[in-house]
Amino acid sequence: MSQGQVPANDDALRATLTQVTTATVSAMLYKRGYPFTFMLGATPIQRGARVCGRAVTLRFGPGRPDLAVSEENRNTKDPMWVAIESLGPGDFLVMDCGGIQTSATTGDILAARIQYRGAVGVLCDGAIRDAAQIRDLVGLPAWSLGVHGLGFTPNLVSLDWNIPVRAFGVTVVPGDYILADDDGAVAIPVALAHEIADVAYEQEHKETFVRGLVQAGEPVSEVYPPNPATLERYYAWKKAGN
Repeated sequence: MSQGQVPANDDALRATLTQVTTATVSAMLYKRGYPFTFMLGATPIQRGARVCGRAVTLRFGPGRPDLAVSEENRNTKDPMWVAIESLGPGDFLVMDCGGIQTSATTGDILAARIQYRGAVGVLCDGAIRDAAQIRDLVGLPAWSLGVHGLGFTPNLVSLDWNIPVRAFGVTVVPGDYILADDDGAVAIPVALAHEIADVAYEQEHKETFVRGLVQAGEPVSEVYPPNPATLERYYAWKKAGN
């Protein structure tokens, strides 16, 4: 359901992207004319996770009585339930809550269903609940603006799904690759995903080499940004199988 050309099997692409950081990817996208891709304020519920998946989007808004969906129709007409049941392996649920934190969206039971469907993570521009259970019992990587004890209230209703949304100040298009780690999250347009994966991986490898030089005592000013002499040393190091 992407608006881009998502590969039929993107396991290798997503695996490569999970070897790089959101910081490096953000820098690579910035150089290519995409300055608004890093999601400021997306806080990880559990530290140490780094995942990449295809965005399935869900938009919420302040509630209205005429927008309520009856219990008997919610599985087929409520955008939230439809979106969750559409999830498949490698998807990443992105929820645009407009920054509303007066009630929460995903709790531990909903997170368990999202994980069962095969999604790799949840990103919520609002509040989630049951953070400890999601972290310790469900184990689904999640990023949110905050945590709230209340579940769904009339303050927040699901309005639409699989449309372009705004999350943490970033436009997310269905099918975008979402990379998330301890720093936050970044949206990668499908058309640039392979290129970004390649250049970001090379950049990370190069910085690993330079960091080693600095840790060995060389002044930062002499090796970073890498000058021609440093690059020559890097390529020799790389050729040696590092």
